[in-house]
Amino acid sequence: MPEPISTFRVSVEHHPDAVVLVASGELDIMGAPRLMEAIPAKGESALIIDLAAVEFMDSSGLRSLLEARKGAAEAGRPFALARPSAAVARVLELVDLTREFEVVEPPS
Repeated sequence: MPEPISTFRVSVEHHPDAVVLVASGELDIMGAPRLMEAIPAKGESALIIDLAAVEFMDSSGLRSLLEARKGAAEAGRPFALARPSAAVARVLELVDLTREFEVVEPPS
């Protein structure tokens, strides 16, 4: 049986005051570990996850966002989401977590 193919992609952009993870595809049980692996282990600059190109998110993806936020808080670094797609916004609304995340514009 062939391995399932993940459509999730993440790239890391370094800005003077922030590290931006640009996510795309499906943030699900296959993609969530990739997101977590992309988070820089050290740093003091803000951590922003740009979700504009996320087409689907399930509970695994939501858990990864919560874990990323918790890790940033424990490290004393600011954390925010940028441009949550309709798919991400829907999940956040369904579980009543919309107001739990700061939403910002990504640095240019």
